[in-house]
Amino acid sequence: MTDAADGVTVPPPVPEDTGAPGDVAGPTGPARARPGLGRTLMVGGVLLIVSAVAAFAAPNAFGASLPFHTVLYWAAVVAFSMSVLVFAFGIGRGGSIVERRPLGVTAALVLALWPFAERLLTWAMPFEESTTEFYQVWGYVSLTVKIAAAIVLVVQIARAGVVTGRLRWAPAWALAAVVVPQILAQVLLIAMGIDQSRTEVDGVILLFGVGQLASFAAPVTLGILAIVLAQRAPAPSGEPVQIYPPAA
Repeated sequence: MTDAADGVTVPPPVPEDTGAPGDVAGPTGPARARPGLGRTLMVGGVLLIVSAVAAFAAPNAFGASLPFHTVLYWAAVVAFSMSVLVFAFGIGRGGSIVERRPLGVTAALVLALWPFAERLLTWAMPFEESTTEFYQVWGYVSLTVKIAAAIVLVVQIARAGVVTGRLRWAPAWALAAVVVPQILAQVLLIAMGIDQSRTEVDGVILLFGVGQLASFAAPVTLGILAIVLAQRAPAPSGEPVQIYPPAA
């Protein structure tokens, strides 16, 4: 940086052995450190994996113990919500992978808090015969809100530039792997007028199965990628050093 009054300042060199790749960027490029980014990626990645494992184990625990099933279900929800918030807000300055942009943070808040809002609704309006029609409509509304929030969030992650290269689109591909099979299954059911409670269609069952498999594999894969990137994120390298005129 050149300034007639203040002289010339340059940033200190980035150590060559930091292992900083082009997949983790900073404010002015891949080699610039972002304080807190490594911790954010590590904690968020671990929480994502925990949420996937707990969600996968919860249905299998239903027959064994209802309280244990409930604990696993809420452990999955809380871990996922916390991971989304950690990624959005970051741990420390510069840790946010959406750069704390309002649109990305808002989408993260909606996605993280929506399951708790749904639970509050079921407490206020329990499942009954009189509320069956409402909850049928609510199911589609809730699904639409969650998908919309997730789409906005993954696009903001890609646009923020904190994660660069092809990996910036990894959350978008993971979301597509989870959502697309389930949407296709619903479209097939509606288009063919199939009553799933009475008729089993192999194609629909296959699509739902693929969606369930992706619901486990996608967050685990993203969690592993986040942990790997956390190990490669450049460390803070100090403040710029003034070289001319000499500092007093």
